[in-house]
Amino acid sequence: MDRIFSAPTVCNVEITQSCNQKCRHCYNYWRQSDIPTRTMTMGDMDRLIARIVEAGIFHVILSGGEPFLNFEVLEYGFKKLAENNISFSCNSNLVLASEDKIKRLVDVGLDHILTSLNSHVPEVNDYMVNMNGAHERILRGIKLARKHGIRVSANMIIAENNLDHVYETGLLAHNLGCQKLFATRTVPPVKVDDPSMTEFHLDKDMALKALDEMLRIKADTGIMIGTLVSYPLCLLGDLEKYADFVGRGCPSQSGHLMNIGVTGEVTACVHQADSYGNIFEHGIKDVYKNMRKWVSGDFHYKECLDCDYLDICRSGCRTSAHAYSDSFSGKDQLMTGRENITISFKLGRNEAIIEAIKSGAKLTAPSRLRFREEDGFYLVNIRWANSITVPTNIALKLKEFSRSGEMFTLTDLGIENLNLAVQLFEKDALESKEINLDDQRNMAGLSINIR
Repeated sequence: MDRIFSAPTVCNVEITQSCNQKCRHCYNYWRQSDIPTRTMTMGDMDRLIARIVEAGIFHVILSGGEPFLNFEVLEYGFKKLAENNISFSCNSNLVLASEDKIKRLVDVGLDHILTSLNSHVPEVNDYMVNMNGAHERILRGIKLARKHGIRVSANMIIAENNLDHVYETGLLAHNLGCQKLFATRTVPPVKVDDPSMTEFHLDKDMALKALDEMLRIKADTGIMIGTLVSYPLCLLGDLEKYADFVGRGCPSQSGHLMNIGVTGEVTACVHQADSYGNIFEHGIKDVYKNMRKWVSGDFHYKECLDCDYLDICRSGCRTSAHAYSDSFSGKDQLMTGRENITISFKLGRNEAIIEAIKSGAKLTAPSRLRFREEDGFYLVNIRWANSITVPTNIALKLKEFSRSGEMFTLTDLGIENLNLAVQLFEKDALESKEINLDDQRNMAGLSINIR
């Protein structure tokens, strides 16, 4: 079982329920048009950020609905988060992006937007989001964001009608300058009675076909790839081949994520409707305690309990399991059984890094590191939403070195901590001018935790 946190490390915040699209796969798809939507005010944002600071949250994602429909509060929220040393990003369909709005967001420090690009075929994309002309406007929004230096990741929801479009859509995303492409499995909306009889259904062969196309586009273009909703590792089988899709797990079950709605009501993730309390009434830490069963393993599928990969996989997507079995502890429809894992996942070790650190390479702890003391350990935030658990004695040393900027060597951490020092370097929590490593750590999310 994972260590228990006092609060999440990341909060997804819905600043408006309003949206300019009506995506068929959205959990809000069946919202009645005559039901009034709620929107955050600047006063709400002030109260929210006070709660976030109080809980020691590292990273906040402002989303919706469509957050550009509440642009003044979006801009204000980013400004206030920056003032409190809280990193942030934005989830937006970018349909409403303009030169002025993008410039204003850059000015308050926004450096990453997650957007949706469901197909390179305009008609298919527009059908999936229920908006004519959306494809053209999304592409325009991506181009504007990239023009002004904002990193853009594109999310492709995989369904029957775009399954054959993965490669070409990835090529389009790459040509637009997107840094990463996600192939995210469809999670059936809660209102669907039988997802297997709808366009939301994704079977095992379909999922693997999409992932194989993702590997092909990565090989051909170099674009980073991943998923926003985990696939059961037993579906993947060859964990070396599909390493880009290993380690995502379920952020809610790992204890890292909390979804906060417009009114302050909390759900475990954006796909769910059950509230665990209101942060404006009780605070983030108290509401987080109500979510403890997500971290304790209560929702693990019974046949996964003896699997060596349970701590990484966490039984796939629990919300999808609920859609198909009416239980959060049910079977993910993409599961094949742990005997299907034929090639294990191994955390590769760079021998040059090991030897350099062992031989006394001068190390630094970047000033960007952030720290949160927990019960018996520390959480160390590397950048953005990337946080890891670190033993208290090492974290305290890193904290001091990060503050002072002083160089140090393995001896200062203790030579018995060689493996930990190497892991910290590979996680980008340590740097060294004496070690050259050509990779994308400063752009990508890092998923496998230090134990």
